[in-house]
Amino acid sequence: MDTIKSVERFGDPWESKYGTMYPFAVTLEGGEQVFANGTSESPWWATAGSIVEIVEKGQTKKGNRKVSFSKPEGVQQPPRSAPVAQAKGSSRDEAISLAMIFKIAAERGGTPNESLDLARDLWDSFQEFIESPTSDISSSEEEAF
Repeated sequence: MDTIKSVERFGDPWESKYGTMYPFAVTLEGGEQVFANGTSESPWWATAGSIVEIVEKGQTKKGNRKVSFSKPEGVQQPPRSAPVAQAKGSSRDEAISLAMIFKIAAERGGTPNESLDLARDLWDSFQEFIESPTSDISSSEEEAF
């Protein structure tokens, strides 16, 4: 048995004969990193503190240890946490967000420079939110919307 220390989405989902698979980089309590696929974006084991039995699945194409997890009998699992963080290098999501921000700024009207300034302010607010989604909204951010 082992304990999950942290989980991070790793790469894009892919299709298999079992449906959509979501790749994860998993750090175990001892510090070892392994790679596993989940059948959802938040599998049962993707909570820090989950106690798992490791099933060896060989190696990834890059030679990393690939595993799957099973639930040990009679072991109480920790409560499930919020969904797993975004995939590592979510540049596609950022590009979509940036495009939406420019669309909003352009629809607000004004000169091109005013739209660009608004887009910059919105992007800065978006980045602050991503870094700390539970922080309070400042009055300047409220005015932007």
